Amino acid sequence: MSHSDPKIFTALLAVVLPCCAQTPQPALTPDDLKYFGFVLAQVAGASQPNAPAAVERRLFHLYGLNTQETAILRGASLELRALMNQLSPAARSIQPDRNGKLSAANQAALSALAAQRDQKIELLANRILSQVRPQVAALFRLNGRVLSTRGNLGSIRR
Repeated sequence: MSHSDPKIFTALLAVVLPCCAQTPQPALTPDDLKYFGFVLAQVAGASQPNAPAAVERRLFHLYGLNTQETAILRGASLELRALMNQLSPAARSIQPDRNGKLSAANQAALSALAAQRDQKIELLANRILSQVRPQVAALFRLNGRVLSTRGNLGSIRR
């Protein structure tokens, strides 16, 4: 039997591929979305030049991310940052009146901007969960649930 025997290769694939296959993910919960929004904003929005790398290193160790998973998270964070940079001028242009209140039109405009942000976070979270190993996806979801229910996950400042 040679090393190039197709039967051995086929048997090896039959054992390895199921281990690598991704299982369908359940729908995201509000806690999942809140946590992913927080994580993505932390990776993408850190103000210090080395801060995103430090956040990535912490996540790498916390979740046992491999290089590919770290790149997936970084790419998603950059997509969120790009959207936030795009939405930021519109959000800043919405000002309250002299009594500190927003008009109905301004409230609707802010709600529309928040909806765009939330849709992007949901899209990115689903992408991350479908591209990382199942055990990593489960850890992300668990941390989101624990931190959200304990109240340790603050709101994300935009």
